[in-house]
Amino acid sequence: MNQVIARARTNTTSGSVHPVVVSTKFTKAPDTSGWLRVQLEPSGQKAFLPEFVKVSVTREDGRTHFMILEGEYKGKAASLKRENAANCLVSASRGNGAKIIAKTLGRQRLASRPRNNEVLNQLIATLTFDGQSAMITLDSDVDYKETNPLSPYYEQIRHSQPLPKGTYRILTPSVAKRADFTSFYVTAPGGNPDLRFHTVWFPIEYAPTQNSNFVHVGNLSEGCVTMYDLTKWNALYKYLISNRSDKDGKYVGTVTIE
Repeated sequence: MNQVIARARTNTTSGSVHPVVVSTKFTKAPDTSGWLRVQLEPSGQKAFLPEFVKVSVTREDGRTHFMILEGEYKGKAASLKRENAANCLVSASRGNGAKIIAKTLGRQRLASRPRNNEVLNQLIATLTFDGQSAMITLDSDVDYKETNPLSPYYEQIRHSQPLPKGTYRILTPSVAKRADFTSFYVTAPGGNPDLRFHTVWFPIEYAPTQNSNFVHVGNLSEGCVTMYDLTKWNALYKYLISNRSDKDGKYVGTVTIE
């Protein structure tokens, strides 16, 4: 834990100050969702933070008060109940940037049991990360409706295509994806009942698609780097989320597609 000694006023007497210890902590989800709900101050609005976001704890009374130092809510004051803060604001260390590599193998028509044995023309690749490897899909050769309002093709029907080969930066997640997009991979026959963190999707920085490609779990890819092997997602998630590759915490690392 990093500590900074600041000077703060205790009363209205001119020049009266006292030292205050400001500690640096990192967010941790209270469950396996991967998200921590906090209260923004002074509005009382609720906000959700991903794990390993840097914060500075400034005060404790009935609640623990802190400043969010990174991400969508950077510079915002927030608070948690003290008993929640004890478990969800923790001392930790982060890696200096995750590096994952996808080696493209070719197209295969595969049936997905969790998707009711749906057969899709998958662009299969082997993903290596943190000393592990797993099968992923880079594209499922499907039509889809563009849902990104920043896209010039918003609400149009498009056909999926994989990202071009190259190296891309992976952004820190900022908002949870809908649970019904992936929850059946936990509960359906052929799924993985131990699958966690499935609403956390990591955006891939790619201007032509307005960052609409993601690293995520599932058996359907609309051009995303999609963890097809449901048993390996938890490990990939933990590797990515525990890394930041820049001082502002904007990126978790890179993905290289070969």
